[in-house]
Amino acid sequence: MRKKQVPRSPYEKLGGYVHLPRLIDKAKLHRKGLLDGYNYKSVGFDKHLLAFLKIDPDEFEAAANRLDDDAAILSWIEEHAVKHSPEEIEEWNHAMVSRYPDSAVKRARFLHVLKESGGEGRDDIRTYFDLIEFDEGRTK
Repeated sequence: MRKKQVPRSPYEKLGGYVHLPRLIDKAKLHRKGLLDGYNYKSVGFDKHLLAFLKIDPDEFEAAANRLDDDAAILSWIEEHAVKHSPEEIEEWNHAMVSRYPDSAVKRARFLHVLKESGGEGRDDIRTYFDLIEFDEGRTK
């Protein structure tokens, strides 16, 4: 039985962007058939980051798997993405890091995932990034 592979933390940055190292990992794991159970490309933070960069998800995936390392992938992104100022990037980062369930339906799903991850009753897990960290064992 294969051990579930976990992408990097959404808090990790590359080129100033939160979530980018995680998206790179997910692209590589997806291509290898090892992304077990993770949303990818067309939903969630992946979708938001790719939309912010204005990069086609399939082109990103191909580049992430063709290029050797984060630096090469970042160079590719810098060539193909919309340019953002450091202030725009920080504003986007803050919006992503701060995202929380903002409706009853989203809150119910959030609490369900938290419970399934063994965190029922935890009031310190408020944002989606917090939930990802807890679910993947980076928060005790």
